[in-house]
Amino acid sequence: MRNLSRVLLAAAIVSVANPSLAVDEPVELTYGQVAGVDLEHGVTVYRGIPFAAPPVGDLRWKAPQPPIPWHGVKRADTLGPACMQRRAALMSEDCLYLNVWTKADSADASLPVMVWIHGGGWTSGASSNDIYDGFGFADKNVVLVSVNYRMSAFGFLAHPALSAESARGVSGNYGILDHIAALEWVRDNVAGFGGDPGNVTIFGESAGGASIYALLATPLAKGLFHRAISESTWITPANVTHLTRANGFSDSAEERGRQAVAGKLEALGVATGGDLLATMRAMSADDVLDMPFGVSLAEDGWVLPTSPAEIFGEGSHNVVPLLAGVNDGEGLMFVQPQRAFTTLEDQKTARLAEWGEPGRGLADHYLAGTPDALYASEVDYNTDLWFARPNREILNAMSRTPAGTFMYLFTRNLRDPGERAPHAMELRYVFQTLPDDASETDRRLSDLISDYWVAFASSGDPNGNGLPAWPAYDPDRQTYQVLGAEVTQGTAFRRAELDAMDRYFGATWARAKR
Repeated sequence: MRNLSRVLLAAAIVSVANPSLAVDEPVELTYGQVAGVDLEHGVTVYRGIPFAAPPVGDLRWKAPQPPIPWHGVKRADTLGPACMQRRAALMSEDCLYLNVWTKADSADASLPVMVWIHGGGWTSGASSNDIYDGFGFADKNVVLVSVNYRMSAFGFLAHPALSAESARGVSGNYGILDHIAALEWVRDNVAGFGGDPGNVTIFGESAGGASIYALLATPLAKGLFHRAISESTWITPANVTHLTRANGFSDSAEERGRQAVAGKLEALGVATGGDLLATMRAMSADDVLDMPFGVSLAEDGWVLPTSPAEIFGEGSHNVVPLLAGVNDGEGLMFVQPQRAFTTLEDQKTARLAEWGEPGRGLADHYLAGTPDALYASEVDYNTDLWFARPNREILNAMSRTPAGTFMYLFTRNLRDPGERAPHAMELRYVFQTLPDDASETDRRLSDLISDYWVAFASSGDPNGNGLPAWPAYDPDRQTYQVLGAEVTQGTAFRRAELDAMDRYFGATWARAKR
């Protein structure tokens, strides 16, 4: 009942928050008709369109299934609930919905399409977040689609029993399969909104960037998108695993899932004999959410035939134009000054124990030389470990193909222009959803960034239309565009540090395979 109450509350609040008039002319989809809502400047929004069946009951922990067809015209005027997560009132397991903003005046407009995948550590967030309002992109003649996907254990739980049930012998990666289902929906339906199904750009930030990373790697997404933008690609030592074996940083995905389920059922006093899968699917959504579970991609031989690092290294990834970058102070969001190391010896002891023998080369780059530098060194370590290293990995991989490749470094801090840009700071600039009191400098930068993104979505190149020139990335010079109060260029962003980080990851993975 608690989850049902959440859904009803979500519908009531969102309906009140978006008063407007439904558009009379419906759009014909593969599973029914939808009518949208008129906004300003000729933009129409379609909210809460199902792109898959509700993943509940027997469909919990299964690949997404086709939407349930409906009769008549569905009024797409209410945002769907967020997928299950902590600290959010408006959520449900029944959450596989998307939203469409368009300015097209006919189905023949063939506008570029951009599909947004939100961040939140694969544990929180939703397409309904007001930061991700698609009006600004639609006003610049893009069809903007934003999607929900299963998160936490709902989206990433692997388990031996789930693998045994699967015809392919795999489990996990359900959130990534949700992305693929949404892209298939776009392929089949976006033309009705005036979008070009042959010109689809996927873009996402943080965990959404990690989803871009996975979609670039998986053969299941081949041909479903034609360009990719990854903002702050979030790939850590713990969020890429192997389905059945440890990888040097983590237990296998199945073992992590087995421990999470067993621990939760024991805490609930539920017997684990008999039909374990039925028991798991009978758990309440809240109990599943409360499981002590760490999300990760699973190298399963199907969604990910081998590790993404190997896929990118051998060049078997999906080849499309790529724009990717990071913020210069990503770690400011995650490293709290009051929790940073207080002495140089404390930092050295902890980090050397973490790195082990394969990571000894990191000491020259990530151990502070003075007590005053401790906090900054930890911010840099987090920035590089979680974001800058995987960002460079996909840029280097794509730059070895004929596809256009472009890197950015975002440096503007909306709250404190004198400080570096923390994680997620670029989002309101990208979506042109800055606060009303934003400065003229910030508004100009937001308009410029959105113009770059639209140009890239249109042609695979951010250059054009009188915009400041943006040089292509190449693996030798590693050229990037600085996006800040001033737009400039740089080369080899933290190259020595990231080279050391690559050696550390490579050595650890190699040892695990022996």
